Amino acid sequence: MADVPPRPPHTGGRPTPEGSAQLDRHVLEVATALFIEQRFAATSLERIARVAGCSKASLYRRHASKEDLFTAVVAARGRLLLEETTAMEAMPKNPLEAMREITHFFLDFMLRPETLEAYRIVIADGHRIPSVVEGMMKDIAGPFMATIGRLLRAAEEAGQIHATDHEETTRVLMSLVLGWPLQNTMLRQNRLHDPLVRARFFDRAWQIFICGISTTTR
Repeated sequence: MADVPPRPPHTGGRPTPEGSAQLDRHVLEVATALFIEQRFAATSLERIARVAGCSKASLYRRHASKEDLFTAVVAARGRLLLEETTAMEAMPKNPLEAMREITHFFLDFMLRPETLEAYRIVIADGHRIPSVVEGMMKDIAGPFMATIGRLLRAAEEAGQIHATDHEETTRVLMSLVLGWPLQNTMLRQNRLHDPLVRARFFDRAWQIFICGISTTTR
């Protein structure tokens, strides 16, 4: 199985809030690793509890079903993405530089094995887990797209780009940067497994995007 940290030590008695939070994180790490290795359908809560080193009762108190646990896994991935992008947006850079850095990070993040497997499960089983799709769109995609929209607005106000429909332009940017890489990797062609190859692809996609909206020739 993919490497996961060992369960945090438990000295017995009623768990402390810190110990409970550590176990919550550990369960999500184990569940993520098992979903990657065994896929969603073949992974049971019993197996997750056994590998995590906790009782089934403890796991069921946290997550009433496998679908509920998977929703929590997706939410955790989303928090990682948004924490990074929020930090990047706050850095003192011009809007286009910040948007380029965030978009490049997004490409790398989406092609990580744990993110890809979660995405595969959403595509294959999302119709059976509507809550995970709704949560992903509302709590992850929405805030991320809003970040790009704010940077586009700032770049427009700074005279770096032409006036544009920010929502539509964000969708175009995401399609340019992620469309083919995600399709290629989901089909297990792995053409962009090499970071250097992936970086060259991103540079070309970004150049095409900028040429379409910049007020200057690049």
